[in-house]
Amino acid sequence: MYFGAGFRLIRDNADKGAHAITISSQTVAVGDLLQLPVGATDWTVCTSASVSYTRKALAVASATSSDTEVLAIELDGSEDVQVQSANASAAADNGDRQALTDKNTVNNSGTDVTTTTVGFLQRGTIGATADNQIWGNVLVGNGVVSTVT
Repeated sequence: MYFGAGFRLIRDNADKGAHAITISSQTVAVGDLLQLPVGATDWTVCTSASVSYTRKALAVASATSSDTEVLAIELDGSEDVQVQSANASAAADNGDRQALTDKNTVNNSGTDVTTTTVGFLQRGTIGATADNQIWGNVLVGNGVVSTVT
């Protein structure tokens, strides 16, 4: 069991392994969640403005702002992951879609997020409520938003 900031893969439906993905001017820590913004070629760290429809990856190595690549596992959304929550973990939030607070924390606000800024689906809690640890699935897309008209 792990307690702290960052996303941790706890179950994967496929043995994908990690590979180098391109970054530019990004400081990345192990456990950071990365996204490939629409139209971009470089991955960036997720923020509170990240959206559900971008491709996502989990950093398994650190990188400095001068690095051009980081080792990461690209996610497909089926993986069970553990992450720190901004608020006390609560089983009442299971099933809620949640926005990201930043690259290593989920904003479990106690309400279901119904906008494109949703990034995580809580399925359970880990440890005591004060540990602020939840598990679920990162919401992953292919870079195309279905609401574009």
